[in-house]
Amino acid sequence: MLEFLKGKKNHFIGIDFGTSSIKVVEISYQNQKLHLENYGVVDLNWSNHGDEKANMKAASFEQKLNESLKSLLLKMNLSSGMAYVSIPGFSGLITIIELPEMESEELAKAIKFEAHKYIPSSLDEIAMSWEIIEHAEKDAGAALNAGKSSAFGKKIKVLLVAAPKRDIERYDRLVSGSMLDVGAIELETFSIARSLVGDDNGSFFIIDIGSRATNIILVENGVVKVNRNIDAGGNEITNAICDSMNISRQRAEIFKKGDKDFLNTTETSIVIPVLELIVGESLRIMNAYKEKNKDSKITSAMLSGGTATMKGLDQYFSRSLGVDVTIGDPWKKVAVEPAIKPLADDLGCSFAVALGLAMRGVEDYKRG
Repeated sequence: MLEFLKGKKNHFIGIDFGTSSIKVVEISYQNQKLHLENYGVVDLNWSNHGDEKANMKAASFEQKLNESLKSLLLKMNLSSGMAYVSIPGFSGLITIIELPEMESEELAKAIKFEAHKYIPSSLDEIAMSWEIIEHAEKDAGAALNAGKSSAFGKKIKVLLVAAPKRDIERYDRLVSGSMLDVGAIELETFSIARSLVGDDNGSFFIIDIGSRATNIILVENGVVKVNRNIDAGGNEITNAICDSMNISRQRAEIFKKGDKDFLNTTETSIVIPVLELIVGESLRIMNAYKEKNKDSKITSAMLSGGTATMKGLDQYFSRSLGVDVTIGDPWKKVAVEPAIKPLADDLGCSFAVALGLAMRGVEDYKRG
């Protein structure tokens, strides 16, 4: 979705432009298995003086991103290859539209008409893609009582994905400025779902906490059914620790990544408003899902993102949501050399987006 395909090889590169770092991973597809070939990360904590940061223009920021990516690729010795790139989840729209079954040409027009309800800006400025994810029958009894044939009872569910063209073009420029080819650009929501869930059967609930935003995703049988974005994440958790303990932000970051549990012990517990916000929205989504799918239940709930490994966070969400919450493992389907396995384990789910992107390349390769 939202893609620009440019060829195939058996090595694929995923590039995750996060708000605090750029993560790059290279995997290969050999003997029907995924293999880790290379990975790297560069922090985006550029030093600025005076009002330089406040006055930084978008073009200057983009140039810095491009320079950081080039520097990282040089260290990784990646001078060529097919790169798959993500757009932040909060930049796009994912929604499911229910429509009567109709011919393809009519369906395209109907989807464009429905899209106006969800997208406030001109559709000329938006890149859209869609796919039918479900065919179903309406209430057959109601259709017959109305004197209509069963054909009138057919309906479809369509997954609609949209993002601003300017964002797609921006990320395309960032990578095109390197020696890599852009294979596809997609919303990071799909990358996360691909690396943590794939096409596994069942209903999976993912809470991805990035530094700036939190992405709440519900995946059912490999299809993203719900996606919500909260404009707050790891930075707000750091700020809460900073304010509660009256310490510097740098020290609060160290505490957040340390071995002390600030969430579940009475003596040291800290109230972190953003976590309460995430819990509230998660419960709302889960309850709405249970109401619509009374015979179904959440197969697995997991945390993702750089903040996921914060001590006690999985326990906090398990208690608050009333379900068992674990830390997601995007590396579970990737073969990693024993010598660097500890490093990969340490990176954990912070590489969920980058790995999911590279896996997208493998999917395209296999389909070709």
